[in-house]
Amino acid sequence: MRAIVFPAPETIALETVPDPAPARDEVVVQVDACGICGTDLHIYRNEYMSDFPLIPGHEFGGTVVEIGRDVTDVAVGDRVAVDPNLYCGRCDFCRNEQANHCANWQGIGITRSGGFAEYVAAPARACYHLPAALDATQVAFIEPLACVVHALRRFPVHPADRTLILGAGPMGLLLVQALRHSGASLLAVTERQPARLALAQELGATVAVPADADQKERLEELSPRGFDVVIDATGLPRVIESAFDYLAPRGRYLQFGVTPMNAEIRLRPYDLFHKDWTIVGSFALCYTFQPAIDWLANGVIDVSRLVSHRYPLEEFETGFQAFARGDTLKVHITRDPAG
Repeated sequence: MRAIVFPAPETIALETVPDPAPARDEVVVQVDACGICGTDLHIYRNEYMSDFPLIPGHEFGGTVVEIGRDVTDVAVGDRVAVDPNLYCGRCDFCRNEQANHCANWQGIGITRSGGFAEYVAAPARACYHLPAALDATQVAFIEPLACVVHALRRFPVHPADRTLILGAGPMGLLLVQALRHSGASLLAVTERQPARLALAQELGATVAVPADADQKERLEELSPRGFDVVIDATGLPRVIESAFDYLAPRGRYLQFGVTPMNAEIRLRPYDLFHKDWTIVGSFALCYTFQPAIDWLANGVIDVSRLVSHRYPLEEFETGFQAFARGDTLKVHITRDPAG
């Protein structure tokens, strides 16, 4: 089969590799679409936990074409989404409902071969059957949306909270849609790109503020005492460091964007103490695929406008570099680039 390989940091190759064979508890999925994620950029730049060489890609679904001999609950021909987070189910974290911190965690497209390929092997337990109405675009958004579900379970936004989201990329736009139902009295979004700002308002933001030299003044006008909730969806250390300028006393901050592993910010501990702040992190997801599927199947979350480009596997590098430059929204690598 053909697959995208990161042979080494900052290197991309389209290679012919052996077709995956399922272990006794695994299935082989023919990939319909796989989304390029900011985490893939961190992997490419050697800023994440992955080793090389690697077939990346963790936002995907498709059709089961082969099953292992012990698989009974998934059949050839089933359409499935695949949770790339593989938990052992035995360690203390797994047994304490903290499986995303599994001591034996593995990640499809992160520590083992992923979805930027024609086929991928995955444990049957990681596969979720799909409603017939979900198309390939929606299916490839289940994993990122499951991350949003996990974040908001850890960090609920309360009615009348004044809320600020930093960044209106694909993840920020998913957060906007998820939070529009929260009852926030103000849902503000900052972003550099005008088209993204306009889309954020169409999808439910109260106000969209350009991330420019006037951003601080504009946000202070909107909420002079600061925001009750500030969420970073950029993963940029300089943005994260400035985020606390907008956080009100007793405010709550969510670190949602993925940063390089060794990134640092400066934060005065006196502010954390004196202002009664709460700081929450949200890593990946934790058995939140099913609610993400339900959100999509019931039309609560619209992802149709979040994909700006679709490419076949052989044009992966074109799409990947455009995504890295910030020239796109979500990019999907798909068997059917026409949609």
